[in-house]
Amino acid sequence: MSPLWALLLLTWAAMIILFLGLGAVLREVRMLRAQIDAAAATGERVEIELPSGVAGGRGGLVVAVDSGCPLCIAVVQQVGSVMSGPDSAAAVLLTFEPEEQWNGLTGGLPVVRDDRAWSAIAHLSTPILLQVDGQGRVRRLHLPANERDVTPVLQSWGLLSQSEKNGRANAA
Repeated sequence: MSPLWALLLLTWAAMIILFLGLGAVLREVRMLRAQIDAAAATGERVEIELPSGVAGGRGGLVVAVDSGCPLCIAVVQQVGSVMSGPDSAAAVLLTFEPEEQWNGLTGGLPVVRDDRAWSAIAHLSTPILLQVDGQGRVRRLHLPANERDVTPVLQSWGLLSQSEKNGRANAA
């Protein structure tokens, strides 16, 4: 067999293998879409549950972030500034990184490093705002596009104190 024929044969074999791989991926996508459509039709929701200790066992706001993300740092600073009232809901910063990584960047929020909790939401793009109950069940979730998204979301979730709502309205 000449080298040209061997190369041609090898190229066709590679293209067939790639075509079969693409077919398998498309089959998986079709199956996932069918599951999503079935869940949407029945109203079934996917529940995310964090360990109850993440939010201190009392619920509140969990801000899941990565220190290498500039938007995450801006969101943490924004959450720290609007959740500073005495009657605000509890807020914590959830990360997979060591606490030392967040020195001076937390906006006053306590840092929680919990690999199990992080793995439950790691497939989402950070930053992530999570409203959790006392048992760690995620009640609401928001992926902010910028730091200006934070205050309206926290207000709609009822996590800001009345004085903070009034202060933000007067500042606007």
